[in-house]
Amino acid sequence: MSASAGSCAHCGKQGVGFQRCSVCKAASYCGAACQKAGWKRHKRTCAPPLSFNAVWDKVDAAGKALDWEEVLKWEGRMDELMLTEDDDTCEIVLHNFELAHVLLMNSTGSSDHKIAISRLKERRVELLGKLPRFRDQGDLICDLASNLLRADKHEEVERYFQRARKIGAAHGFFSVESKACLGLGQLAIQQEREEEGLDLMRNSLAAARLTENDSSTDELEALTGLIVALFKAKEIAEVEPLVERHREVAKAESRRGGVLSHAEIESHYFSASLHEVGNPITRPCHCIPPNPIAAVA
Repeated sequence: MSASAGSCAHCGKQGVGFQRCSVCKAASYCGAACQKAGWKRHKRTCAPPLSFNAVWDKVDAAGKALDWEEVLKWEGRMDELMLTEDDDTCEIVLHNFELAHVLLMNSTGSSDHKIAISRLKERRVELLGKLPRFRDQGDLICDLASNLLRADKHEEVERYFQRARKIGAAHGFFSVESKACLGLGQLAIQQEREEEGLDLMRNSLAAARLTENDSSTDELEALTGLIVALFKAKEIAEVEPLVERHREVAKAESRRGGVLSHAEIESHYFSASLHEVGNPITRPCHCIPPNPIAAVA
């Protein structure tokens, strides 16, 4: 093998002086143990180097065919694909591999893909800032923070959400700011900083009502988070008008979809809970409902 810099194709560790596979010149490993452990997977694609276009055509075709196992067969060539100077293409490359990991994890129930997903998201965050696609960048940072919140990595969570909040405020993306404030509010409440958490969730709702999107999703998410937190704090006077607003927005959402939506079912739950104010609400406080790409811990 020859020395190189980059990330280990098996464990994902970043570094310099890694050893490249002597056959394909694409996969790098931090040591002999990782090379041996990764061989079972790597041997399926280990072959003399192909041109950028040849590898890209194979990955792109597999992605369009939704053949995610085939996409991942070429992950060992990802660094090769990332050598292109076209940042848009790099972002598509990372997104294809991330989506493949997510969908295979969801279909198989295996958690083996989680580290790879987080690593790919982090690389996409930096690329989206370069392109520049700041709203996508802010949304992706919120996804990363939400996943870390479920893993109780609080320092990283706060850093990510604060970064997303700054991006939202700087570029006028109220939807990003709303998600970031909602996540920071949930974190504060988990850390028993109740008043700070409630204020952040109120800011989330205010930002959601100014969102640049036509969808009511941001407002529903902000309402849900704040209502649950207020129930737990037994601030019933503030809850009542919010539950009414939640019901209005959820009904409008159901009419658009033509079916009873999850949000409207949630509204019925909140309304019923108002009649049982003597018992603290037991429903877990949500931050941002995960989408298919972010549903990793």
